[in-house]
Amino acid sequence: MGYLYALGGVYFQEMKQGLDLGSAGYILIYNVPIAVVLAWIAGQSSSPVPLDYLSVGVFLMAIWNWVAIRTGWALSFEFVIGTFDYTLTSRTPLMLVVFGRALARTTVGIPSGIVPFLVILLIPQQLIEVANPALLLISLGVAIFSVLSVGLIFAPLFLLLRGREGFFNVVRPVGVVLAGFLYPVSFLSPEVEVIARFLPISWAMDAIIHSLEFEEVSRSAIYDLVIAAALSATFLAVTYLSIHRVERRIRLSGDLSYF
Repeated sequence: MGYLYALGGVYFQEMKQGLDLGSAGYILIYNVPIAVVLAWIAGQSSSPVPLDYLSVGVFLMAIWNWVAIRTGWALSFEFVIGTFDYTLTSRTPLMLVVFGRALARTTVGIPSGIVPFLVILLIPQQLIEVANPALLLISLGVAIFSVLSVGLIFAPLFLLLRGREGFFNVVRPVGVVLAGFLYPVSFLSPEVEVIARFLPISWAMDAIIHSLEFEEVSRSAIYDLVIAAALSATFLAVTYLSIHRVERRIRLSGDLSYF
């Protein structure tokens, strides 16, 4: 119960910081230009499938861009403002603190996906066609959790790998390509698709495709969701081990400036 109380405290504190006027305006307009371009591309097709897929994909891509930016600096920011030592010595596990902040940033990031989603639908003035709405909602939930789990791992990695700015500049666009936000990963070359399949988001996107095209839930769709959930849990486990390693390095060195 105490951990839930601590998680709630971290979550709502981070929500307050992420909902200031400047940040709110930024996240609402950041992905609009690319949504306009994608809407024009999708409008060139006589089939509704590209529009449906891109509208959902840009929604998740916007969340990814927001979560990857913010969550990657979750621990680094603690060092900058000088609060990491207090966080480290508190009774709340560091993993719980980072997870609460990532969860809040994911929540704040959802509006950044709604705006480009609406833009893609408004420009060609078409509505998204969903064959199985229930499966779409479940798949979106799994996809958002996948985005959270993958974004979360960058918090300890930014400290462990150093070179944080350069590392981040590569991670965000590569994540967009490998996740399949703008096209199914099956369109990638076989070698690149193998790499993409290590990301849970790519499996969740396959389930989303199924929800858009078929009314019945197939074994393939269930399989995609199970794999996405399992890989997301794996990313969370790796994040926990990485954060534990950060704590161990600091406790052994006794020096916060090590990072």
